[in-house]
Amino acid sequence: DNDGVLDSNDAFPLDPTESVDTDSDGIGNNADTDDDNDGVLDSNDAFPLDPTESVDTDSDGIGNNADTDDDNDGVLDSIDAFPLDPTESVDTDNDGIGNNTDSDDDGDGVLDSNDAFPLDPSRSSNGNNASSGGGGGSIPLSQISILLLIFWVRKRALNNYLKLQQRIL
Repeated sequence: DNDGVLDSNDAFPLDPTESVDTDSDGIGNNADTDDDNDGVLDSNDAFPLDPTESVDTDSDGIGNNADTDDDNDGVLDSIDAFPLDPTESVDTDNDGIGNNTDSDDDGDGVLDSNDAFPLDPSRSSNGNNASSGGGGGSIPLSQISILLLIFWVRKRALNNYLKLQQRIL
């Protein structure tokens, strides 16, 4: 067909407008609107030739199916309350509002700005709250563990990023 591709390598040796059919559906890639046959149009597909991927939320070149941190915030999706929001990763009171935005992280009805224990719903500094409790300002071990885990994950992600940058340079 004189399209510049050897007939032995040409999926359409008699059609000068086509030579490749990635998904083997009988429609050449030039005319096919879904080259990988994943159900997502190529125009909306971040990976139009990969049938296992179509979305890359954080634009890091790794599709969301394979990416363990879809929003690239340094917190693994498996422990991220908001895996597609890079500005949030924790929702202490499970109200659907991340702690960075939530004005009452523990859901005890006392604003964090007025709460000596903003991550502990059983205690607060509000004198009107019968559950204000004592304890001398201690933080529950579970909260410390979560904060340490988030710190460690973010530090590790930063170190991996820096190593990658060194390889690139």
